Amino acid sequence: MLVPHVGLIYGLPAHQVTLETTASLVTLLAAFLVFGRLRRNSRLNDLVLAVALAIIALSNLIFSMLPMLMGPVTGNPAVFSAVIGRSAGGVLFTAAAFVPRARLRRPGRALGLAAAAVLGILVLAVVIPRVFGSGLPPVVMDTHHRVRAAPVLVVMEIVAAVLAVTAATGYLRRSERLGDEFSCWLAVAAVFAAASHANYALDPSIYSARVSLGDIFRACFCIVLLIGSIREIQAYWRTLTSAIVAEERRRIARDLHDGLSQELAYLTRNLSGLQGAADDKTLGQLQISVNRARLAARQAIQRIEVADRPVVTDALTEAAGEVAERFGLELELDLASDIGMAPARADALVRIACEALTNVARHSGSRRASLILRRDGGRVRMQVRDSGDGFDTAACSDGFGLTSMRERARSVGGELHVSSEPGAGSRVEAML
Repeated sequence: MLVPHVGLIYGLPAHQVTLETTASLVTLLAAFLVFGRLRRNSRLNDLVLAVALAIIALSNLIFSMLPMLMGPVTGNPAVFSAVIGRSAGGVLFTAAAFVPRARLRRPGRALGLAAAAVLGILVLAVVIPRVFGSGLPPVVMDTHHRVRAAPVLVVMEIVAAVLAVTAATGYLRRSERLGDEFSCWLAVAAVFAAASHANYALDPSIYSARVSLGDIFRACFCIVLLIGSIREIQAYWRTLTSAIVAEERRRIARDLHDGLSQELAYLTRNLSGLQGAADDKTLGQLQISVNRARLAARQAIQRIEVADRPVVTDALTEAAGEVAERFGLELELDLASDIGMAPARADALVRIACEALTNVARHSGSRRASLILRRDGGRVRMQVRDSGDGFDTAACSDGFGLTSMRERARSVGGELHVSSEPGAGSRVEAML
């Protein structure tokens, strides 16, 4: 990178246009792929990186490639606009290596601010050279038959090279600390970026129509970004299947616990209490429970392929009524009838209600419970209340029943809150 110039190609503007086009499109593609990573993880560092790559790509596209298609760019304010845009992108690219990997609380709002930041920086890159106008130094100067860049541009290239080396160090440390392969590729790309800026400081070929080592290094930067992005996509697809299988296993476990295991527990309690011949009423109840267990098992199997469920109000009424009848609960229903809900969410709500009512019957010491369903703005709120013995939520937070209800709520984008105190009853609230 310290070789001023080796005369690879002279007087062939088409080659530089080709490199600029490739750099712009590849960097834009890398920004899009990082944006996909951001949508999956909602991390602050990925947001900053996506903004940095978007600014670099759009600066190359708007201020370098398009002006080249219309003629030489030497002396054109577009050169300063390109340098400002690339410098801003380089600063953010370095910052992304050190920004904490904190989760975004409001991803949608953060993306909107990021888009506004990209647009604002590009506007400033256009406005600043035109505001200073004639006060800007010449882009290049011919000194003793040698082309030299303006001192301010040389300084900016040197600063960009230092930032790129700093970024490489940050990404390498993050890769070693977290085992993140993508950060390792970013570190390699940053090394090529530093080499290109150093070469541009010595040989300002970026402002002329010939191709030099700096252009080659910048093309390598883009190629490494592309390879790293492809590897990131491959890693995502490798882990996606495992994640889906694990989630499906948890869902089936919840279905079996909330359906089949409840019926089998009822059978166990009643069968252990039989002494001699059973009366017709007990046998009838046991037969009903057996049928329900078979139905729950069949539903758990069908849920693997079929996601169809009845209307949420009807499903809650039917399922909660069956639980109340089975355990002898006096159930008060207060259900809004104008609530539409996706089948998966309705099913999760029904399962949570059944599990909560089962816990009331088994542990609260109360024979009365209430089930309330209301619309709360853009969300749906369901509550199961009782006036029983209550319990210490901190001591019972890791039970499978409570864990199952929380996981069901989270699986459909909702929340579950359990509030209770000894002697003051309990309340289970699901918000979807």
